[in-house]
Amino acid sequence: MAGSTREVAEGWFAALTGGDAERALGFLAEDIEWINYAPVPGYNDRMPWIGTCHGPAEVLDSLKVFLGVVDVGDEQLVELVVEGDHAMGVLYEKSVVKETGQTFEIEFIQHLTVRDGKIVRWKSYTDPSQILRAIDGRAA
Repeated sequence: MAGSTREVAEGWFAALTGGDAERALGFLAEDIEWINYAPVPGYNDRMPWIGTCHGPAEVLDSLKVFLGVVDVGDEQLVELVVEGDHAMGVLYEKSVVKETGQTFEIEFIQHLTVRDGKIVRWKSYTDPSQILRAIDGRAA
């Protein structure tokens, strides 16, 4: 699945927002570093899918935990910026926490580093407060 940074990023985001996990995982390098926030005890550690993973198998495990907690509703790529081997996608998501039935809406950024047609580093940025409110059953 070799391609330019733009081609890889566009393919990744199309698979992700289209719910095609198998295709999305195909864009990841075998040695991917996947950084989904840093757990902060007493704050965002109620989001059991966050942390750093290495390799597609760990990423898949993390995604399974996320999908066990959250029903993903609407997820859209809002903007994509590509420069060199870096791509940043701004995404919108509206989803529901299964246990509480509470909806959350967020915008978040995924920063991808692409080499040899694969994503070698993935890092996500967002304000998790709306997710945490939904987990706690206090969504706005």
